Amino acid sequence: MAALVVTVSPANGMSDKEGRLGIFPGGATPTMYPADTPFWVGYGFAADSGSAKGLDEVETRFELDVDGVPVSMLTDVQSEAGVSVRKTDIAEFPSGLPAGWHDFTGRWYDGGRLILSTRAAIEFVEP
Repeated sequence: MAALVVTVSPANGMSDKEGRLGIFPGGATPTMYPADTPFWVGYGFAADSGSAKGLDEVETRFELDVDGVPVSMLTDVQSEAGVSVRKTDIAEFPSGLPAGWHDFTGRWYDGGRLILSTRAAIEFVEP
């Protein structure tokens, strides 16, 4: 089994921590966010310590839907000695979202099994 990784660094351009929108259950999910402002959502997994097997890159993943539509994810995999030890899935929104309410649904899978899901409604407001 893999461990959930909540704090991640994006693989590409959107590395500003302030632009990260968190939806992890029990975390600090905002109720409002500025409309048309860039942000990203990203979560990942780390292999169990000492595991020779590593992560199943296809079956261990984070998925995100916004307003009921699946979002394309960027994936960053880190390996050690040919074994995948960390995988991060990131959704970037370089133009942000328009004003109004938006529904975020996140799902975390380990080895193809759904282990966690969350849903958050966030109002995007004119700055």
